[in-house]
Amino acid sequence: MSPTSRYQQLCQALEDARKRFSDYRSDCVFFAATFARGLAEYLGGPRDLVAFEPVAGVRVGDGPTDVKDAMHLDEDTYWHFGLRLRLCADQAVDAIPLRIRFKKIEGRYVVNLFGHEDFELAEPSPAALAPVYEELFNSVRRHYDDGLRLFLDKRGQNLHLAFSAARQAEIAGGA
Repeated sequence: MSPTSRYQQLCQALEDARKRFSDYRSDCVFFAATFARGLAEYLGGPRDLVAFEPVAGVRVGDGPTDVKDAMHLDEDTYWHFGLRLRLCADQAVDAIPLRIRFKKIEGRYVVNLFGHEDFELAEPSPAALAPVYEELFNSVRRHYDDGLRLFLDKRGQNLHLAFSAARQAEIAGGA
């Protein structure tokens, strides 16, 4: 039996790397799907409360976006995916775009919200994700409670979710 050539060793290293990335991506797809499903359950809304949507760098197809198509591994080493939170009150309807970024490193998940708040999780369980969901809930709530006032005071940058005159008009039904 002849020894393995260097070329064959490189081919095997390539195949091993492909398998590790495939496994990593599969873990991350599971995390993103669990995250979205858990957020809808945490908020106690209808099943279609949360939907995936593509972010920059993701191809857009027809129909609803599934988790695999919504995810994008960026140069910053984080997976990025978009969620659309649909809200429907008596006389108001809104859809808040949320951008989530996370990565799995050394057996734990790091979730980064709004570009500066990190949450480290050992697993994507409802209990582990509760602080992340609470932060999202509080940010959306503050967006509605304080958005107009902060916008008018020119302190809208204090909100995690963008607030603008156009967004207020959408919320108010075009008034």
